[in-house]
Amino acid sequence: MNEDNKELWKIALAQIEVKLDSPAQFKTWFKNTKLKTIKAGKAVIGVKNAYACDWLKKKHHKMITSTISYVYGKNLDAVYEIDASLAQIEDEKVSVEEFAKEVPLFGLKDGVSGDLRSQLKKSNLNEKYSFANLINGNSNKIAVAAAKAVSERPGEVYIPLFIQGRTGLGKTHLAQAIGRAVLERFASKKVLYTTSEGFLNDMVKSIREGKNLDFRQKYRSLDVLIIDDIQLISKWVETQNEFFNTYNELHNSGKQIILISDRTPDRIDGLEPRLKSRFQGGVVVEIVPPDYEMRMAILEKKSSEFGIDLPSKITEYIAQEIKDNIRELEGALQKISLYNSMKDDDLTVEEAAKIIGRDAKSKREKIKPNSILKSVAKEFEVTIKDIKGPRRTADVALARQICMYILRTELDYKLEKIAYLLNRKDHTTVIHGLDKIDSQRRVDESFREQLDGILARLNTI
Repeated sequence: MNEDNKELWKIALAQIEVKLDSPAQFKTWFKNTKLKTIKAGKAVIGVKNAYACDWLKKKHHKMITSTISYVYGKNLDAVYEIDASLAQIEDEKVSVEEFAKEVPLFGLKDGVSGDLRSQLKKSNLNEKYSFANLINGNSNKIAVAAAKAVSERPGEVYIPLFIQGRTGLGKTHLAQAIGRAVLERFASKKVLYTTSEGFLNDMVKSIREGKNLDFRQKYRSLDVLIIDDIQLISKWVETQNEFFNTYNELHNSGKQIILISDRTPDRIDGLEPRLKSRFQGGVVVEIVPPDYEMRMAILEKKSSEFGIDLPSKITEYIAQEIKDNIRELEGALQKISLYNSMKDDDLTVEEAAKIIGRDAKSKREKIKPNSILKSVAKEFEVTIKDIKGPRRTADVALARQICMYILRTELDYKLEKIAYLLNRKDHTTVIHGLDKIDSQRRVDESFREQLDGILARLNTI
């Protein structure tokens, strides 16, 4: 590049930076470019790779052409050419946060550009899910850090990224935020979000219509594949086999795989060992229930988004009461707000509790004896038959006594009724069990937390 071209391009870039009004975009796509030649009415712009060529052609060609023509003084048509000398220059790193902050700039609807909206729809991504509106806290900070690393370097780190956690904690939001960030950063990347059932349905349809090759091309040509509820794939043997081959093809091609599950790979019953091994071969990150501070942050953010103005005592009550499910937390906020708007004065905490079924009477009415037995049996990995039967091993005896304790304290059942439900001979066994659990709860903090966890899960039924 001669000095005249260098100076001309410097002036053009200064104008482009102002017009673009996006430091992150400018750093990523324009900073390491150069004007190579001007010949036969064409301005040859040197870029470092094919992605940059495609992006500038699709997104900024009109602006570049008009700017370089104005600076040069004659009409020019910009063309883009990969320049090997630029490939050695390291791009200035632009964080996901920088892109997220700049999303609602211009030519957008609800913070999403028309082009991006089209890409999100094609990728089956919900445009509401982004890093910008994700609440970060102790419960998800490791998962978020891993997700952002993947979004910035898809196919280079954490293959697969396995996101695990209970229902309603934001796993899908986080995974789809990765997909969106990849599309914002790398326009030419092919991203797809689906569920394990969606994968199954596509496979069945391809077999029925004789389009197996189309099915495989669809999944194996992706740059980023996101599969939700991957634990359900364990139910379908042939689907596991097809997914294994798809997984290998993507992995060997350096593509990104993101898996979402409600349990860790080692706890997915029926999953083939070869798949289990691959799922554990990347990084497994867990999202746990949010702590009180994070729950308050979520409620405050949602209140701001929806224009909700509740008394602080009500917001604090919701955060204290609903601990295990972000989706339920947001639902409770909106429901209480609706009722509050219909009153002349503010709701009391007692009224709010009744509205969301969290008062003592509502809790007792919702919890059924069989639900208690199921929940406790699952916690201690025993069966309901074991709990009701004659076995007296330590784990079975403890599970049985906890059932007695919950039936008594939560449902207020009489001792005789508890003995009958658990196939005990008389109520003296129940009294002994209640005393033991109450004593252990008082002195053993870890046991108390375990018991509280069982009760919390029962209250969400």
